[in-house]
Amino acid sequence: MPYNLLLLPICAGYIILVYSVLFKYNIQRFHQRRLLFESIIIAILIILISFFIRSIIELLFPQLIPSIVSFLKIIPFQKPDYFWTVFVGTLSSIILVFISNKCIYRKYGKIDPIIWAIRKNGDELEKLFERSSDEGKLMQITLKNNKVYIGFCEIIPEPQKTNYMVISPILSGYRKEPSKKVKITTNYLEIVNYYIENLDDDSTSVELNTDVTIKQDEILTAGIYDQEIFDMFNGSLPPPNDSTTVGNTV
Repeated sequence: MPYNLLLLPICAGYIILVYSVLFKYNIQRFHQRRLLFESIIIAILIILISFFIRSIIELLFPQLIPSIVSFLKIIPFQKPDYFWTVFVGTLSSIILVFISNKCIYRKYGKIDPIIWAIRKNGDELEKLFERSSDEGKLMQITLKNNKVYIGFCEIIPEPQKTNYMVISPILSGYRKEPSKKVKITTNYLEIVNYYIENLDDDSTSVELNTDVTIKQDEILTAGIYDQEIFDMFNGSLPPPNDSTTVGNTV
């Protein structure tokens, strides 16, 4: 088999990595050289599977392969040996990718493949946002300008696609200097309740979006929010042991 036939399955390997929902959210973190290496591995697998299937067909139907090859001779161009075996295997693998994508989307939806990729290769911040979205956990996020948001994530962005994340805040405030204790200044639930209570009787719908878009580069610290721990660190509750000194911030 001529080595230039490897170009077809290598291209197929690249398409599989880039377009398959099982791989594309993970390979976004790969270096270009690793992407090429992974494409070559998939290309070798495509060739091995193609020749294995061809061997099975020749064993079960000895006259089928020669008949197909004879029919394909009507196509007027010079081709190397085993071209059609590699071509059919390559084309079938590409078609299988898009069929499998539709099956996965139909069974699991478009969010689950993103969650799988984040749980496998996501960074700490992506995993935190995924946990907040999946488990409904509140997060406490401190920005570089000392602004603090306490809320949860409803939308999980595709990994590496954007540098921004969206949260639905419940509380917000800032860290006071020099103690770094959190001062809450805004209660979004109270604002939402006030807005709803003062709606006109003729109003049939409510459109109140309090979501906040945050640039990941501006996040200084982030973690799961616990009200009891927050109260202890900010002086609302006594520490668990009076003889224990508790730090200034969560």
